[in-house]
Amino acid sequence: MSTTRSYTEPGSSSSSSSSSSSSTTLIKPDTTLPNENTSLLPKASDGSTTTRRQFFPPVTRVLFTTLLLSLTFALTQTTLIYAFRVMTCNDYYETHTWNGEGHGGDRCSIGPIESRTAKEIAIMSTTTTTSTIANLFLSGWFIKHYGVKAAMFQQTFWAALRSLCQMYALNIGGKTGIQIIQVTQLFNVLGSAGGTQIASNVFISMLVTAEERTKMFGVLSGILMLGSSLGYTLGGLAYTFFGLLAPFQCAFALLCFCTVFGAFFLPYLEPEGKQSSGSPGGEKEKQSFLAPLKIFIPKKVEINGRIKRDYNLFFLGVGAFVSVLATGYVALALQLVGTDVFGFTPGESGMMLSGNLLVKSFFLSICFPRIITYGRRFVSHRQDVPTEAFDGEHPEDASEAEEPDQAGAPREDQARQPTDILHGSTFDLYFLRWSIFADGLLTGLITLSTKGWHLYLAAGIIPFASATGSACKGVTLDFVEPDQRSDALGAIALIEKVAQVSTISLFSTIFAALSEQGKPTLVFMANGAIAMLGFVFLLFVKMPKSNPEDARIGLSA
Repeated sequence: MSTTRSYTEPGSSSSSSSSSSSSTTLIKPDTTLPNENTSLLPKASDGSTTTRRQFFPPVTRVLFTTLLLSLTFALTQTTLIYAFRVMTCNDYYETHTWNGEGHGGDRCSIGPIESRTAKEIAIMSTTTTTSTIANLFLSGWFIKHYGVKAAMFQQTFWAALRSLCQMYALNIGGKTGIQIIQVTQLFNVLGSAGGTQIASNVFISMLVTAEERTKMFGVLSGILMLGSSLGYTLGGLAYTFFGLLAPFQCAFALLCFCTVFGAFFLPYLEPEGKQSSGSPGGEKEKQSFLAPLKIFIPKKVEINGRIKRDYNLFFLGVGAFVSVLATGYVALALQLVGTDVFGFTPGESGMMLSGNLLVKSFFLSICFPRIITYGRRFVSHRQDVPTEAFDGEHPEDASEAEEPDQAGAPREDQARQPTDILHGSTFDLYFLRWSIFADGLLTGLITLSTKGWHLYLAAGIIPFASATGSACKGVTLDFVEPDQRSDALGAIALIEKVAQVSTISLFSTIFAALSEQGKPTLVFMANGAIAMLGFVFLLFVKMPKSNPEDARIGLSA
């Protein structure tokens, strides 16, 4: 549409010499007259034509699916632990006779049964964790080959099959039922909560603009927290009112619904592997099953004509690992300290954790996006960015800047957006650093708790420094190519999962040692010190230079 792209400024030579009807002079940008070249449908920001705002847009569909899935995976968590206790107890009394022992007349509340239950749960947890880590690799590979929609679809299918097997195992009960549940945790290799979260993050990264990515990662994390909080509550209610099988039946029904909903209503996005297969070495990278591990390896890059090693992604990965290592044990520590020091009952601990999740959901979904928006506007000063900043990495943005909007005004004459397209995550990086710092400071202050309500207060305040994971994802995607997004998100998920396993082992030992000394609250001081270490690592991360011509040219590692 050449007519819509040409404008004659008042005072120019062409404005006085053109008087025929075939030439149109636009005196004011907002006085657009329709002609044969005028689009019948208004243009959206991505260049497509739309007639009205969609009632249920693709991003909302992804968030809705994520909410249901996080709720579903949490439905059976507490009930499954209780089911293991019941099945172990029944199996024990097949060869033993109850002699009236047990706390409060509970025949299952004896040492041998509790010990065997803990061992069986440990076997199940080990299988689940190992399978989920394998699923993180498989999910990234599946997304690159078959697309994120197919990845989400197959994740929910296998999870539904696992729930069906768990219901069968509960009906059998005893040692056999326990073994069936332990074996069926291998289904997590093909479908797990970790895999669905990677798929959701990839959906968000591809559906929203680069400027909205970090904020939407925060919203997605808030949705996950909300779903988990609802799942724990609804799962307990289902067990209380309808019996042991009810949470598993609800989970199976919801997983079947999510599978059908995902197949028909989630948007199809072209696999990233197809997009990169045309580039040199793209086919080789496409076939790499362990590609996510390569994202954080320092690579040689050319900057201003000099070959250097780029450690930005390496330090981002280390910062993400240390952040989860520092904070991943806090929720469990709050429960243990509340029980051992302040005499919390299970109901009180549950209320504290449920409140913690709800506050996290509120902060990530409502507060975090607004902090990113206003922070970027304050830091970036978008109106001062020269037009050349649109060249290079985002050529499509440069062409769009010259196009008029629906009212006919050239976009270059309109107010600039609040962030630089190339470096919109500058504030995100600042936020990431100081969020970890604040998290470490607040966590360390819990050591000073002397009353039970102090833990409730801490559980309500700590979530306001809990957006480090979302900010880390947004910053990381600024350092990778579009076809590496699923690898980057998969790598971050893998780092977080390994950190979660590590923090349980590390701080369980620390907590046990401090408890023997009669100072269990000092575990929060140790958590805070590790978080400060993550803050130090992130100080070494620098955003890319403004000139994209001097940007990275990847060389061999």
